[in-house]
Amino acid sequence: MQRRSSGAFFVACFAFLLVALVGVPWAAAAPHEPTIKTPMPKQWLPRNADKCRYVKGSKWKMCDGPRRAPEPYGSDALKAEQLGLGTLDAARKLLHEPVPDAWANAVKGRTNRTLLWPVEDGSFGRGFGYVRKHRRGLRHDGVDVGAPVGDLIRAVNDGIVAYSDNGISGFGNTVVVVHKDKSASFYCHQRATYVFPGQQVRRGQVVGEVGVTGITRGPHLHFEWHQGRDARDPMPRMVGAPVKDHHGPLASNPSLWM
Repeated sequence: MQRRSSGAFFVACFAFLLVALVGVPWAAAAPHEPTIKTPMPKQWLPRNADKCRYVKGSKWKMCDGPRRAPEPYGSDALKAEQLGLGTLDAARKLLHEPVPDAWANAVKGRTNRTLLWPVEDGSFGRGFGYVRKHRRGLRHDGVDVGAPVGDLIRAVNDGIVAYSDNGISGFGNTVVVVHKDKSASFYCHQRATYVFPGQQVRRGQVVGEVGVTGITRGPHLHFEWHQGRDARDPMPRMVGAPVKDHHGPLASNPSLWM
């Protein structure tokens, strides 16, 4: 009995030390999952107005453009039209309402309880919740991933593209993907999106590039994960994420945080 108690004690001590060194469960190393390339689009939607305006209470002007999203075509575009995907109303619905059964059932891929870190070499800048440096009472509904302009953004799971445009105010060029488990993922502030509504995407497949469109003062991906009627903290499910970067471009410069 004494030996078993001592063994259990040492195991507990080792586990405590491991958590202390790693910091948080999602920071643990995960098997590498490769990024799946998506061809650069050849045809783009017409460039609309950059839709610039001054942010309330400041002299800083933000722009949701320039618009850079591919022109839909073929059977995928027809599928999107049949399902009612691709419209601004569809994107707004996914921000505040559960994913319709018909949209989730249209996904051809698999379900996965984990989420893949969306920018392979991106750094953790800011998390979910009441973490803003300014406007402290306003919840941050996603995770900010710091990365240079042009770095590739990848889908966190298999899904069908529900939206790809710059019509959501403050989000800039954005891709929204619906998943088989009736969750939805949002990829915001992109320089260019690579996929269009109705297309199937695989976990790890490129959906666009990091940019500075929308409400942002520096290049990063604002990522949101929604289930039911609300945004959820994606980090407990995230794999492949780095240890929190307290010295990254977002963390070290609060002026980039909105």
